[in-house]
Amino acid sequence: MDKFNVIFDIDGVIVDSEQLHFDVLCELAPEQTRDIQPQQLIGLSLAETLNAIGIPSQVQQSITNRIISVYQDKLSTHYLRPGIAGLLTALQQNGVVFGFVSTAPREVCLANLGLLGLAEEPALISGDDVEQTKPFPDPYLAMLKLKRMDARQTLVIEDTDLGIMAAKQAGIPQIYAWPHALSVMEQYKQATCVIKRLADIPQFAGLISI
Repeated sequence: MDKFNVIFDIDGVIVDSEQLHFDVLCELAPEQTRDIQPQQLIGLSLAETLNAIGIPSQVQQSITNRIISVYQDKLSTHYLRPGIAGLLTALQQNGVVFGFVSTAPREVCLANLGLLGLAEEPALISGDDVEQTKPFPDPYLAMLKLKRMDARQTLVIEDTDLGIMAAKQAGIPQIYAWPHALSVMEQYKQATCVIKRLADIPQFAGLISI
């Protein structure tokens, strides 16, 4: 097997959580989300989301704390995407270096990754760790540096055009789009390939069957 590394997005890739995020937002900000569709907010950071729906800046920190708390309470292993836990176990067993990037706050990222039961603390770049998050390349550049990955040997799995743009600008040529139910507005023109299952990625085909 040729050497490769993997960087995973989290929301929408590790966990099918985009609808859950929207449901929590609607619960806590019903007036501001009345005319919003969940797919309109895909790929935005929480701060960008609150700005987009018109939450006043002076109350954003308070509602952010409530959103994170309610989201953590509702989260469960039910939201893990098919085959992802088995893939990560296989990658660990085969010595493949991998990490996770996200626009979400670190608390949310850790809650999502906690569902995986990884033996080691995951390598993570969250929205709290960079000045500019997706579609800027900063999160991917930070992960490449953190794990000493060669961009040319690195695979990215994303679910949004914003994330794909960020990975592309970081110099990563192999970017796979893995759609979900709320991906209807994504075009994936810059993706290497759009996959239906993880085993569609050639480097994963020998590791998993899902």
